[in-house]
Amino acid sequence: MYSCRNDLSIIVHEKEISKRIENGLLTVKFPELKNNSRDSRNVCDSINSNVELFLNSLLYEMDLDENHEVKSESRVCNRELKIDYTLDVFARDYVSARFTVYSYQGGEHGQTFFKCFNYSTQRAEQLKLDDLLHLKRKKELQSLNKLLIKYFENPDHCFNELPFIAADFQFFSYQDDCFIFSFSDNSLGDYVCGTAEIKIPIWDLKQHGLWKL
Repeated sequence: MYSCRNDLSIIVHEKEISKRIENGLLTVKFPELKNNSRDSRNVCDSINSNVELFLNSLLYEMDLDENHEVKSESRVCNRELKIDYTLDVFARDYVSARFTVYSYQGGEHGQTFFKCFNYSTQRAEQLKLDDLLHLKRKKELQSLNKLLIKYFENPDHCFNELPFIAADFQFFSYQDDCFIFSFSDNSLGDYVCGTAEIKIPIWDLKQHGLWKL
């Protein structure tokens, strides 16, 4: 599978590994970015390299080598690793990707968590939250946290904590019309509540003077 955004000259190939291993199940989806121009080569190489490091670290935890073979004699039955992602390439300047990871290494239950990559295509550098939003002043961070509460959905009242983040929060991604803040298992409530996703419309970020772009 691939998609192409001509404005960035980037082609996104979806790669997938799905197989049973000796003591569990491995299902991994990840993007590989290719370029049609010299301008986008650096950002493609940088993103691919960081995604590869991230995936390899998770595979290492599963006691796998780069060929996805079991290399440890000590094992937990029915281990599982599932990785999926969303990728948004838009405008000429930004790439945003979010990985959703479910990992079971033994015990009562597994864990679902997130990893986000947000890049400037011009500088081929990862972007922090305060590169995209005005968060230098305490008042600005308070405004963002109020917006998180405003758009926080908790219909069953399972979560027992309100969302609150600092300026160095890493688990964010963005689309054409909204910012997405992702909270892993146990972040805002008990494990049974699952993960939480909060989408703040860009128009509301602009209205509160937080939008930098």
